Amino acid sequence: MESTPTNNSKAIWILNHYAGSRIHGMEYRHYYLARNFQRLGFAPVIVCASFHHLMTRRPETRHGEVDGIPYVWVKTCRYEGNGLGRVLNMTQFSLKLACKRLQALPKPDVVIASSPHPFVAVNGARLAQRYRAKFIFEVRDLWPLTLLEVGGHSPRHPFIRAMVWAERTGYERCDRTVSLLGGAKDYMIAHGLDQRKFVHIPNGFDAEARTDVESLPEQHRDVIAELKGVGKRIVLYSGSHGQINALDNVIEAAGRVGDALPTHWLLVGQGPEKERLQQRAGEAGLRNVTFLPPVTRPQMFALTGAVDVGYVGLQKRDLFKYGVSPNKLFEYMAAKLPVIFAIDTADDEVAQARAGFSIPAEDPDALAETLRQIAALSPEQLREMGARGRKHVEDTHSYDVLAQRYTELF
Repeated sequence: MESTPTNNSKAIWILNHYAGSRIHGMEYRHYYLARNFQRLGFAPVIVCASFHHLMTRRPETRHGEVDGIPYVWVKTCRYEGNGLGRVLNMTQFSLKLACKRLQALPKPDVVIASSPHPFVAVNGARLAQRYRAKFIFEVRDLWPLTLLEVGGHSPRHPFIRAMVWAERTGYERCDRTVSLLGGAKDYMIAHGLDQRKFVHIPNGFDAEARTDVESLPEQHRDVIAELKGVGKRIVLYSGSHGQINALDNVIEAAGRVGDALPTHWLLVGQGPEKERLQQRAGEAGLRNVTFLPPVTRPQMFALTGAVDVGYVGLQKRDLFKYGVSPNKLFEYMAAKLPVIFAIDTADDEVAQARAGFSIPAEDPDALAETLRQIAALSPEQLREMGARGRKHVEDTHSYDVLAQRYTELF
């Protein structure tokens, strides 16, 4: 027998293969949204995979709670990289979700099915129809377009064709499509979406998260203390070291300025390109670039509080003309860091907020010139930029604001 909510609040099922939490690691969007949904009187539950590559800690059970938020972890296989194992993991999640009746959960009034892979839209549409619930298709990345442009996959591949079908199914059967990308409306309309269904709700930051701050690892503390001790201005990149992140741009710009400036790059994270980038920096004899391991979510707040500037960059891709919504951008701005924004997109929030430096993607000369500008600015001028960024995200990207906008769709 299907259970019902214990009060009159609407039950919300959030289906997200890659959902994380404060305990389990990235990604955090739906954890923070769910916390704010609860404060607004709704009853959310998050349904996600038991393993994905963004996790830092695997769940020990199939059902549980994190900070009062119910979770269901659908058992999926482990994998490494972007090969067959990841495809199998996605397939398992989709098929098991299709078979799961989820009878122990409150009957949903709203089903949110969140990409990047669009197969979740098929299950979201099915479950919403079964329970006569409102169906919201949330698109965080434009798959399969991303795989076609970045991965170089053939549009004729059966897996890509299946994604195209699932994507169109989501657009056609949803009540609303929530896009994290502000410029994606025309693309979605061309792929089957009724323009009246489009809503833009970007990524954000949690204004209360900084109450849960952990000290940095000793290695990170020592490096930062040494750099500060000799008067360096630290430019931080935190996140994945992948091809799409275009970190060769950083290495080339660092080589152009050498030791002539007091700026120093701190690259914190992990990824398939990291070893190659380290080797390239070493062969070039760069003394103004340091690589460090990734840190946990609570440690990230201490990291952004200890540096001077944040950096966000991506490859030159037509894909990004539809917009970007990188979490690290809002983390930097929330920490009052001026931001170097090296992405070719019309949706440039750094420029809108006057919170840093907007430059072309993959342009090491422009990046080197920006480093010279940073070196010439006073600490007060940098703080003013950072303060404008903080004000911008408080007004437009805090999760309490985004959750309120979301619930207006229910």
